[in-house]
Amino acid sequence: MTINKPFITRVGSSLYEGRLPFRFAGPNIYWLGLDENVGGVDWPTTFRVCNALDTAVEMGANVVRSHTLGASVGDPKSLSPNLGEYNEEAFRRVDYAIKEAEDRGLRLIIPFVCNWAYYHGGRETFTGWRDLTDRDLFYTNRDVIEDFKSYIAVILNRVNTYSGIAYKEDPTIMAWELGNELNAAPVEWVKEICDYIKSIDNNHLVAHGKQFQLDADKLAVDSLDILDVHYYPANAEALVKDAKQVVEAGKVYMAGEFGWPDCDLEQFLAAAEENEAVSGTSFWSLFPNADEGGYVHHFDGFSVHYPSSGINPDLAARIQQLRSHGYRMSGREVPQPIQPDVPVMKIEKGIVYFQGVVGAASYSLEKSTASGEGPWVTVYDKRPGDYGAPWIDPTRAHSVRTWYRLRAFGVSNRPSGYSEVIVSEPFTP
Repeated sequence: MTINKPFITRVGSSLYEGRLPFRFAGPNIYWLGLDENVGGVDWPTTFRVCNALDTAVEMGANVVRSHTLGASVGDPKSLSPNLGEYNEEAFRRVDYAIKEAEDRGLRLIIPFVCNWAYYHGGRETFTGWRDLTDRDLFYTNRDVIEDFKSYIAVILNRVNTYSGIAYKEDPTIMAWELGNELNAAPVEWVKEICDYIKSIDNNHLVAHGKQFQLDADKLAVDSLDILDVHYYPANAEALVKDAKQVVEAGKVYMAGEFGWPDCDLEQFLAAAEENEAVSGTSFWSLFPNADEGGYVHHFDGFSVHYPSSGINPDLAARIQQLRSHGYRMSGREVPQPIQPDVPVMKIEKGIVYFQGVVGAASYSLEKSTASGEGPWVTVYDKRPGDYGAPWIDPTRAHSVRTWYRLRAFGVSNRPSGYSEVIVSEPFTP
């Protein structure tokens, strides 16, 4: 299989897709390769992966940044559970996410490690494998550096089981990032790792980032293409200042994470759109519909569920601003929100479960005790999409057959078609 699109390349401080300038916006979806929001650590379901990527597309994204497609060590379901050990099934899950991103025309930014000791492992996982208690030895201990380089090589040389394309030859990947928020990385280490990546994979761009401020001493590293700065909260003045310094040094600038509540979001997004020095932005962070109703929740204060149901008008407005920015950043007109697809539901002893659909703000459920043709009674009318509990029919211990049907409503109240009518037979608990 071949992928008929060019790699994203750099000319000075600008990105190009073929001969066309390339600017981007989109979400962080950090859990695409390994999830922590499932009552433990596990691989995300295919539904959640696809729902999140479809939502990103509806929000105008052309690039997604995802930690766990590369930074995945130390857990039995990680890419590398132990030093020198690799998990084929974990790689197949990453293969799937990359393939689904390609199917939707999305590009990916993939970090190789995390600065922090989160569930997907990080610097201290590598130092711990060598029985070192100081995680800063990640940057100086020769054994650890070689371990990290070996890990990178396995990822770069991985051949996707769905596409047959090695990661190092896949243009779906826009850039490799040395790591997430490597705040203390010495310039010598950055140069060594960048040079090493390019020695194996000269197709892809390489990024390096820091939390809260520009890592300015890295601007002189020839093999580094992109400088990434994270802002909590989003700050337009800092964005403009940092972008100017990066571009003057001949590198590409991106805001790889930003906190969108409790800030002047409109000013920040406008500054990014209007300033050609800003090549891209990635908000933190997108979560999909859950497998059996509502949304997946992550309680860090920055979770984006699109679309907001409108219960909180400020939240709904900010999420729509993120959507508009996604289109404008890449030079496209902002389209009307989509009409949702038909939702799919199931009934188990009078309990109604359904998977939410992209673009749905609310859902209405109807039932009939006469026939599958009605007459229908609305049992809940435009229940917000973020309501996660299934609906329990108070008459579920019924003595007659009962039929149910469901439909979704978008942001503008445009309804989907009705779901398949499902019948529940009489039963006693």
